[in-house]
Amino acid sequence: MNHQIPEHPPPAPAPDPQPKKRRGKIALVALAGVITTGVVLGIVVPGVAEPEPLPPVDATISIDLDTAVNQFPGTLALGAGVDGLEEGEIDRVWTPKNVQAMKTAGFGPISYRLRTELGVKAWHWNPRGTWSDAAAQQGYWVSSDEPLDDYRASQGYRLPRRGNTIDQAKNDGYSRLSDGNPATFWKSNPYLDSHFTGEADDRNPQWIMAVFRQAVPIDTVQFDWGTPYAAAFKVQYWSGKDAHFPVDDGKWVDFPQSAHEGAGGSQTVRIAPEPLPVQYVRIVLTRDSDTAPAGSTDVRDKLGFALNELAIGQTTADGFVDHVVHEASQGQTEMWTSSTDPWHSVADIDKHYEHASFERLFGSGITNGQPMMVPAPALYGVPEDAAALVSYLKKRGYPVKRVEIGEEPDGQLAQPEHYGALYVQMASAMKKVDPTLEFGGPGYQTTLPAWVHWPNDNGVRSWTGRFVSYLRARNAMEDFDFYSFEWYPFDDVCADPSAPLAEHPKLLKELLAREEQAGLPPDIPKVITEYGYSSFAGQVELELPGAMINAETAALFLTLGGETSYYYGLEPNWVFQEKEGQKCNSWGNLMMLQFYDNWNLRPLAAFYAARLVNEHWVLKGGGNHTVYTATSDIHNSKGQPLVTAYPLRRPDGTLSVLLFNKDPNRTLKVRLMHKTNGGQEVIKGDLELDQYSAEQYVWHPTPGQKNGGYPDPSQPPSSKVIHADNNATFTLPPRSISVAVTQR
Repeated sequence: MNHQIPEHPPPAPAPDPQPKKRRGKIALVALAGVITTGVVLGIVVPGVAEPEPLPPVDATISIDLDTAVNQFPGTLALGAGVDGLEEGEIDRVWTPKNVQAMKTAGFGPISYRLRTELGVKAWHWNPRGTWSDAAAQQGYWVSSDEPLDDYRASQGYRLPRRGNTIDQAKNDGYSRLSDGNPATFWKSNPYLDSHFTGEADDRNPQWIMAVFRQAVPIDTVQFDWGTPYAAAFKVQYWSGKDAHFPVDDGKWVDFPQSAHEGAGGSQTVRIAPEPLPVQYVRIVLTRDSDTAPAGSTDVRDKLGFALNELAIGQTTADGFVDHVVHEASQGQTEMWTSSTDPWHSVADIDKHYEHASFERLFGSGITNGQPMMVPAPALYGVPEDAAALVSYLKKRGYPVKRVEIGEEPDGQLAQPEHYGALYVQMASAMKKVDPTLEFGGPGYQTTLPAWVHWPNDNGVRSWTGRFVSYLRARNAMEDFDFYSFEWYPFDDVCADPSAPLAEHPKLLKELLAREEQAGLPPDIPKVITEYGYSSFAGQVELELPGAMINAETAALFLTLGGETSYYYGLEPNWVFQEKEGQKCNSWGNLMMLQFYDNWNLRPLAAFYAARLVNEHWVLKGGGNHTVYTATSDIHNSKGQPLVTAYPLRRPDGTLSVLLFNKDPNRTLKVRLMHKTNGGQEVIKGDLELDQYSAEQYVWHPTPGQKNGGYPDPSQPPSSKVIHADNNATFTLPPRSISVAVTQR
């Protein structure tokens, strides 16, 4: 297994110990001819003064310098992500001036995010390429691996055989299963057929799920089959609360007359003698007809399943009552499918899915000379195109070390085994071009408390456990070089951020522990490929609490053994509102640089917080940083720490501590101490202290007007020196980020 795992050697030996200098007046007395202090072998000598007690503080920060928990190479472990934008925005955003502003945040490597994968789109990463049906300019697309001129921007393409109503991007598409048009159809991904997977189709069958707004009486299903059709299938209903997020004990249950043979064409089947009240219906497709449309010359045309339209309802004395709403819009009955055929045509271009070209990214200097993590589509790509992408990058000479395969497959209800089958094919194709590449995934969207799927035959729900089991069963673990997920822990952008700030460390710690318990090998490098306060836009992301979550995520992840994290929001953007913020009129965005007026630019709280982490807490550039743990003795009413701290020993030997005061109102006096010989000792020497709080930054919202709001004041963090005679004692402003560094 080609894992690049940072070793955890013991901390470097401390300098030769120097005599401890006690503060206060200490009398020296002669005892048996020996000059000594007032305590000898536990005997208190009369007339000798004890050291003066340290002044009281609100909290003591206790640092354990005896046990290193991780090591990382400075800002090379602190990256940021870039993503797709709307039509025409790439040219507006990626100007030299804006790129320079992005670079000043101090991030290291770059992760290229794949918005097309979220929007059920095919990605033409190079607008030049070939169609499998070249004459009609349609079919399966493979971008050209020949680097010619800079294409500046690439686009996504709609999939006309789409199965899902919902997507994770603009969510402006719809399923062809319930669009009311018998001339359109859904088709499953041919790369999940036994022809490509090498395993029986009924081992991991394809499926369709219909979701009604509430339970409706169901006893009949009508199919208008396409080609190929299902030669065998069964119909089930969900026994739990919510089949989208099956965190309870729900499971799929066969209807009384569940199993049927498929006949093609129009087919009606009775699935229950009497109607059952059901909200979620699943049709499991276990065997395909292996037939192709007339005139087909591509084997992929006959692989999988195709269905023109689906009706689900009940048979009454007056005939069939269809409960499915058939509309070519989001108003249709919600449909989900196990996969979608990536077939499309030149007419399906959607320029609202626009990505910057690789030439533009590497040429801008935003990658800082480091290898960029690049994406390869899993759900809506083909292996040949992934191989061409690697070949293209090699020919350009661009430094690429890692490829993340897919993005958020769990959010699209993809089955772990289906993703695994596509992952293996993509990795194999790319590895043939460059055997040195490392591959990873799944790139989960954030779901608390865990990433789960419907239970398999053994009752296993863990997405990670089943994905890892799939790879193991196919001897493919050597292609699982890193584990990736996104971290947006708080969905409610209207909530008071005090509780989220306090519970944040525990959430991430417990999530990683659960993943290892579910089967994630502990030696797999862990990567957060996107992080922020929430995946939804809200005002809190423009304020100090959002910046605090960003900064703490980077530090916390390293403390928990993580390898690299990538901040999401590097590119400048506009303040806007989405439906999650409407109930409280909250406008925001995940960003550190705000566009205002005529595409002007100004820094926000997330920008200055990033600089604190990247250029004050961490020694900029490479070099080994050793991570330790710290605890504080001040808590809220729930027992959660009000002050969290993250200490490092930097390459220059200095101790650097990142601190967060999560109390919204109180200024807290703290003292830095380290554990020694069963006790604690004050951190010695002067401290350079940088702090960021409401004294430097306040966001003023103007919902729906004047750019959505503005910061005032908006100043860099304050800086001062805490001298040694202060005994490493200083104050933390309310809701603030601080970095204290010992001087050399």
